[in-house]
Amino acid sequence: MQLELSSFTISHHISDGWGFMSYFVQLRTFVEVYRCGTITKAAANLGLSQPAATAHIQSIESLVGFALFERKARGVEPTAAAHDLALQVSTHLDAVEQKLASVRNRSNAVYGTLNIAGPAEYISHIAGAQFANLLQAGEVNLVVHIGNKDRIYQLLADGTAELAITASTPDPAVYDYQIIDSERLMLVANRFTGAQLSQQALSAEQLRLYPVVSYDPTLPLIRHYFNAVFNDNCQSPIAAICPDIRAIAGIVKAGIGYSVLPDYLCREAIKNAGLVQLGQPGPENFIYLVWRKGALKHPRVSYAKDILMAFANLNKYAAS
Repeated sequence: MQLELSSFTISHHISDGWGFMSYFVQLRTFVEVYRCGTITKAAANLGLSQPAATAHIQSIESLVGFALFERKARGVEPTAAAHDLALQVSTHLDAVEQKLASVRNRSNAVYGTLNIAGPAEYISHIAGAQFANLLQAGEVNLVVHIGNKDRIYQLLADGTAELAITASTPDPAVYDYQIIDSERLMLVANRFTGAQLSQQALSAEQLRLYPVVSYDPTLPLIRHYFNAVFNDNCQSPIAAICPDIRAIAGIVKAGIGYSVLPDYLCREAIKNAGLVQLGQPGPENFIYLVWRKGALKHPRVSYAKDILMAFANLNKYAAS
């Protein structure tokens, strides 16, 4: 029963906004200590000082909420939580380490600057950790270009960006891509509007009486949500157009109408009652890592793609 409890708690903490991918180095230290049975030997194997290795273990213990090792006369002994965590992450960490080792053996063409484009909202809230892990490998420097869908694809088309992150499905005739993440669309309003709308059954007809705040005049996320949930179009008057979803959240929160936002941008505001979720969660929207056909012939682009996808897959496992 204790093992089941620790498994639930570890999975819950890792997936509940704790930024699993940001703890890659600390988790690697944990696995090494778990396998060696001593912090001293593990630190030596990793090229760390003993205080640094100890700090890494303490960081992971704070993350999962359990002690991971008991100090003994000779070394440390794993707790039940440590056995559980090692079972969950060790093979995946080994896979990432193997990927890192393989790309280190590539030609010197890997070294240099990589240009990557993406939407400001996703990069600021999610992709920062992915980029940090790419930079920790020490092979490339990054130049990040921010833009909307049109600008992102233009940067790819003219060769300014070698990779891009986008929520729009790429044209398979021009680009290759992989799913790197997903988002769930949420219909949200400020507290005053939310209180009014919660008093009756929610529908597209009801919502047309309230203003909407959108990313652009085509109502991209709003249109997707209405088609999936209401099987109808949005007929609300547009109160504001703002090409930054973070700013849209702020406008709605301040008292203007409603909008549809990705879950990662409104989850905390809903939790703190700054925004009110209306109706059911909307459809899942995929986030893609995209590159021009043939771009992976360059070792640096192939290397960066492999590292970003490896850490994305590790994060998906942790959240499952």
